[in-house]
Amino acid sequence: MARAGSKIMRCDQLRDICEAHLGDEFDFRVRPMPPIREETDIQKVCGTVRGAIVILLKGAAVPLGDQGMEALRKSARGICIDYVDADAYRSFSPWADVHIGASHAGCRLLSNVLKKAGQNESDAPIMHLTHHADPRLDGLHIRHQQELRGVYMGHPSNVFIPPDIQGDVHVLKYENDLGIGGVFDNLLDFNLHYAVRAPALRPRITKEAKPFTKGFIAAAVGANILVPRATDDAVIYLGEDYPFLLENTEPNTIVEGLHQARDLFGTSAWSEATQRMEHIREITRPGRIANEMKDILALFR
Repeated sequence: MARAGSKIMRCDQLRDICEAHLGDEFDFRVRPMPPIREETDIQKVCGTVRGAIVILLKGAAVPLGDQGMEALRKSARGICIDYVDADAYRSFSPWADVHIGASHAGCRLLSNVLKKAGQNESDAPIMHLTHHADPRLDGLHIRHQQELRGVYMGHPSNVFIPPDIQGDVHVLKYENDLGIGGVFDNLLDFNLHYAVRAPALRPRITKEAKPFTKGFIAAAVGANILVPRATDDAVIYLGEDYPFLLENTEPNTIVEGLHQARDLFGTSAWSEATQRMEHIREITRPGRIANEMKDILALFR
């Protein structure tokens, strides 16, 4: 029910992480949500997860509806919804026992959703489950560079690069999981990750919150990041005084921010920023994320 990226990372990879660290206590499986066309389809879904703790990704509760979610709650040991970066209001279901936020901003948003729905967090708690960097980056580190090298990894339509610095930010196009090994290898030639979303993608209505995945990826390979201060969770992880936070997304501000990063490259300020990223890598390592999952599952014991 989710886009491929979320399915790969938040289902398959997260399953592998949890299995590696919690496999002696729990059995983790990923199952696709089949089409729901009639009541018998709901019964089939409920029958396959009887007695299990079910974590629904994003909007997977929507096709089930109230009838399906009520039946699922009777069949399963417990129900969680992992909203990741979905529309929290649309994906919400009052039948969930736990609401999972993939970011601190997402948890704040979920608090508002619950209040609007008339639910108390004591009845259906909100739990934070940190988003991970791609495990295939484990053990990789940027190659030594004599100068600043900026990069954006992702689809070109998702990024805003002012004309004045387009020659300074290399775009590593990444549309799907095919050939990702080569993309990751090329990523190691860059020491500053660029994370300014295209204007059309910046939320105007607060219904979604995104995990700080770009920051986690940069931290995983030892790079710094140039990112707007207003980006969800950026200040929480980087700190108010991180030198490569952009005060806004005006073209002049972005250009000046990149120039400042170039001026600070190789200085003590750059080293201190790198240490901040090393701390992020530590607090987002798989073992810590697995412990957060364990805290969620413990609610159903």
